[in-house]
Amino acid sequence: MNRPVIMGIGELVWDMLPGGRQLGGAPVNFAYWCTRLGAEGYPVSAVGGDELGREALERLSGTGLDLRCVQRSALPTGRVDVTLSGNGIPRYDIVDGVAWDALEANAAALRLAARADAVCWGSLAQRSEPSRRAIAAILEATRPECLKVFDINIRQHWYSREIVADSLRQADILKLNDEELPLVASLLGIGQSGAEAIAELVRAFALRYVVYTAGAVSSEIHGAEGLLSRIPTPKVEVADTVGAGDSFTAAFVTALLQGAPTAACHRKAVETAAEVCTMHGAIPRPR
Repeated sequence: MNRPVIMGIGELVWDMLPGGRQLGGAPVNFAYWCTRLGAEGYPVSAVGGDELGREALERLSGTGLDLRCVQRSALPTGRVDVTLSGNGIPRYDIVDGVAWDALEANAAALRLAARADAVCWGSLAQRSEPSRRAIAAILEATRPECLKVFDINIRQHWYSREIVADSLRQADILKLNDEELPLVASLLGIGQSGAEAIAELVRAFALRYVVYTAGAVSSEIHGAEGLLSRIPTPKVEVADTVGAGDSFTAAFVTALLQGAPTAACHRKAVETAAEVCTMHGAIPRPR
C-alpha cells in the first residue's frame, strides 16, 4: 500500500519549557506523527540562519521527516516561551516577526501540494499576510480529492473572524477543542453551544468531520449525521500536554487515508495523544 503524502503547513518553533527547550510547532508535530504512523509527513515551514535554526534542522533530520519544504529565512527562528500549570497544561507566549511569518509558496511546496493526499494548517500561521498568502496558494495547488484539514489551533490573539471563516470554507475536516469551540461560535455568530454549535459548523461549511477534543474528559467525531464516535480520555501519567492535539489530528488523518473506519481512526487518535501526554514535548529526543 502506498504511503499517504501529508503536509503540515505553518509554524516551526522551539518551545522554551521550564525543563529545557523542545522542538515543535503544530504543523511540525503533526508531520512528525503522520510519518511515525506510516505516512510521508512533510513540514512546510521556515527557520532562520541562527543557532536555533541550525539545531532545529539537525534535530529534524533524525526523525525521518523530509525537510525539502523547510525554508531558510533571514528572520530569526521561531520560539515560544511556555509555562506549565500544576496539571501540565501549557500557556504560551509566542514571539512574532520570525522565520515562519515569511513563509513562501515556493516551487518545492507547490510541487508537493500537487501530489498531496492531505494538507493541514491552522490559524496561528496566518497571523502575517505573507504566510497567509502562501498557505492560500499551496491549498490552491492541491488536487480536488486532497483532504484539507483545518486544525484551528488558536493561540493568544493571533486569529480573526476572517481567517477562521476563510479557512473553514476551504476545509473538509475541522479540529478544535473545548476552549476553542465557544470562541469560534462567538466569532461566527452561532448562537448554539456544544453539539448544536458543531452541527451548525458542519452544515454551514459542508464539513466531512469535526474532530472535537475535551482535554481529560473525552473526544468526539461529528459528521453530517451527527455524533459518530465518542471516547473517554484515557487516564495516564501526564508529563505535559504539548503536542497532544497535533498528534491526535495526525493519527486520525493518517488512519483515515489508510482506509480505516471512522471509529478506528478515532481510537488510534486517542491512543496516540495519550502516548504523547506521557512525554516531554511532542517530538522525542533521539536516544
